[in-house]
Amino acid sequence: MTSPSSLKPPEGGVTSGGNALYTERVKRFRGEAEALGARSRLVSNLRGLSFGAAVIAALVGTVGRHPEGLPAALVAGVAFLGLVVWHSRVIAAEDHALRLTRVNLDALARVTGEWRSLPDDGARFVADTHPYSSDLDVFGKGSVYQRVSVAHTKYGEDALFRYLSEPAPPDTVKLRQEAVQSLASRFEERQLLEALALGVVHVEGALETSSSKRRKPPEAPDPEPLLNWAEGGPFLSERPLLRVAIYLVPAATLLLMVGAQVFGWPGSLWAISLILSIIVLTQLRGEADRVFGAVSSTRGAFLRYGPMFEVIESMKLDSSLFGQMRDGLLAGPVRPSVAMKRFEKIVGWFDLRHNGMIHPFANAFLLWDAHCLLRLEAWQRDVGRLVRPWFQVLGEVEAQSSFAGLAFDEPGFGWPELSPGAACFEAEGLGHPLIGSASRVENDVSLPAPGRAMLVTGSNMSGKSTLLRSMGLAAVMAQAGAPVCARKLRLSPLAVRTSVKISDSLASGVSHFYAEVARLKGVLDATREAAPVFFLLDEILHGTNSNERQIGARWLLSELVEKNAIGAVSTHDVELCRLPPHLMDHVLQCHLRESVEAGKMTFDYRLRPGPVSGGNALRLMRLVGLPVPLEEPKA
Repeated sequence: MTSPSSLKPPEGGVTSGGNALYTERVKRFRGEAEALGARSRLVSNLRGLSFGAAVIAALVGTVGRHPEGLPAALVAGVAFLGLVVWHSRVIAAEDHALRLTRVNLDALARVTGEWRSLPDDGARFVADTHPYSSDLDVFGKGSVYQRVSVAHTKYGEDALFRYLSEPAPPDTVKLRQEAVQSLASRFEERQLLEALALGVVHVEGALETSSSKRRKPPEAPDPEPLLNWAEGGPFLSERPLLRVAIYLVPAATLLLMVGAQVFGWPGSLWAISLILSIIVLTQLRGEADRVFGAVSSTRGAFLRYGPMFEVIESMKLDSSLFGQMRDGLLAGPVRPSVAMKRFEKIVGWFDLRHNGMIHPFANAFLLWDAHCLLRLEAWQRDVGRLVRPWFQVLGEVEAQSSFAGLAFDEPGFGWPELSPGAACFEAEGLGHPLIGSASRVENDVSLPAPGRAMLVTGSNMSGKSTLLRSMGLAAVMAQAGAPVCARKLRLSPLAVRTSVKISDSLASGVSHFYAEVARLKGVLDATREAAPVFFLLDEILHGTNSNERQIGARWLLSELVEKNAIGAVSTHDVELCRLPPHLMDHVLQCHLRESVEAGKMTFDYRLRPGPVSGGNALRLMRLVGLPVPLEEPKA
């Protein structure tokens, strides 16, 4: 494995220095990979030549009866073995350089706005029943997950999913923020960890670094079969007669075979001993198949986790949370990286099962599977119960590293202040984290106390939905421990509930309006829970007539305010702005508007006080060529 580049990132993150950092690293590691590829081809040719020379020299020495050929064959054979070892190291170094190339290509895509091309978008985590993730584009194509994730192991992906879908309490958020801030400055270690994680998914020689050819990687291998076996009980170790037999029977078989050849002992003696070996193997076959299925490197790539643990073990961060996790890794009788190396050696012996020519004989005469089982059970006894916590730590670090990459790439993102207390959400310079900085428009939002709401009016395409999503994502990311797209953000623990992207379902016979009403009921029901509700309702009840919409929307807004929820409601129906007196003191009315100049409609996406003065539907129709009148024709 090659060491990571010594090139240091600029102070303040990538965006302060453009994309030069990642571009330079792509060039560097791609050049290393090409040079190593050329070396690999050269060594491969030399290996073939040395093997051919060894065979020819051996034939000359034996068949041709030229004794000098035998030493030459020996020299060529030793050279061949040395070249095999060297070639494997060159291939591994080339693969590592390719993975570092891929890491920096992905990072470059994130800072240049091309991150929607990244292969892992977390679509498997999309759930329409979740209270906010679908509405806010947390998972799926063009999502927060796709933008930030550098997790490639299953435990890392699951940890990032949990961070973004389950709000953490303030104490946990503070600990995560400290860990993420510390990781953000450890650029080299983060990239090395991600490159090693890619090795869990991609086998050597199968990594594509071309952006145009990149495809979604295969699903990360599930360590669960390995963990279930590691946490289980031994089989062979608890059967003393079998344990004795796996040592005595092969020794007896080999001794009797030698005796038959040298001393003329009856061949039936070693045949009987061989039959005993087969009986022992029959007793162990089911267990050997089960364990092999759980630990085999061919079926799981579990052996590649060791180097990742080694990176985490060597890191010392100014973070109590990371320190606790690292101490947990080092608290056992052996370091995880050392344990995984030992595990790798044992599984390497067990993988002889894949050789259909040698394994049957080695198993019959030496009880090969039994000895592998015995050593695996010793490993299981020593560290088996510790393996799951190891993988959980690995997942946590990958999730935190994802947020650290965002903090590094976006130094303008702020660190929210999350504190227990009455419901509040106050943001300065709030923007949408998935919109590039060149196009992003920032607004200030203030909901300083329980029972406060914003009524956002505006015409079509004015940015109402984007504003609500910006608010929701700020609350979600803040309670995950991530930086947020705002200069400042102060909020209390909040239960985010949304009704933004409602779709009907022909398959289940659910109409758009019914689906929205069901979602709104869920928002109201959530006010019975302990955490204050943070509601975000876009174009509320737009699936019904104006009169019923106004009655229903005002009632719902009143109920939410009375139950001390906070949030925002958007609508293009200006009639909804005529609120009853008991709501006027609790609802801040604001709007987003458009401008029309020289027949062209533009939007500045700036939040302004008060309700909007009118809509733009008719003007949009005229702009696309429909000659609709701007006023109702007189009778």
